[in-house]
Amino acid sequence: MARDATSTLRVGDPAPDFELPTRDRLVIRLSDYRRRRHVVLLFYPLAFTPV
Repeated sequence: MARDATSTLRVGDPAPDFELPTRDRLVIRLSDYRRRRHVVLLFYPLAFTPV
């Protein structure tokens, strides 16, 4: 069953693919790591704010 990007994820659902630039201006995609056994994704919501 295909889902669009605005649908709600449930526990156990695969994360949607996304891409982020690195410091070296390369692009890294989550899908590049799909076949790996362990992937850790850290989210720092206030990392680039003056708070």
